[in-house]
Amino acid sequence: MSTIVLIRACCTDYEDAHRLLGNLSVPLNARGTGQVTEIVQQLRQQSISLEVILTSPEDPAACTAHAVARAFPRLKVRELDELRNVNQGLWQGLPENDVRRRFPRFFRSGKEDPTAICPPEGETLLDACQRLESVLSRALKRHSVFAVVAPEPLASVIRCTVQHRRLRMTDCLCGEESGALVQVLQSSTFESAGFAGLTESCGEFVPLTGQGAES
Repeated sequence: MSTIVLIRACCTDYEDAHRLLGNLSVPLNARGTGQVTEIVQQLRQQSISLEVILTSPEDPAACTAHAVARAFPRLKVRELDELRNVNQGLWQGLPENDVRRRFPRFFRSGKEDPTAICPPEGETLLDACQRLESVLSRALKRHSVFAVVAPEPLASVIRCTVQHRRLRMTDCLCGEESGALVQVLQSSTFESAGFAGLTESCGEFVPLTGQGAES
């Protein structure tokens, strides 16, 4: 059993405007820079000794990961293409409300399975989950405690897969709304095969509060 410290990539202007980030590379804004300090403080308060931070090569994830690593001597960051955010194709950069209004048929067809919604020229949440499987499976074998920095909705894909639950339809574009920048998850496997078959759940998040990690 390994500990995955899931760190949500810090805030950008896209997040503040409720625009779909997708796999675009967007820098942190002032609020995001401040969130880095919060993440470092939480990790120190909980005395978590990370072995490595995994992230994608794109901002805001990469910037968040490297900024956090600078606060901990000898902590390395590995940038992996498999950890790039969900490709939301032609919807990237658009306000979430506009996408839902302009493309209702995509959401009607995905009513029973939001993981199968595929933006034009993009990928589904299940596609993204399958892409994650090999890299996170290797990490679970190699490390006892490691961090993954991911933007939404990729962070929600990771969280839901580990917690064995599916994203709600309302969260399929911009991920789950959570105040937690850091969450501790326990797992020995990461299996995408079950992701599409999971039932929708409103399960609670597991924030880094010192009350224990998800089993």
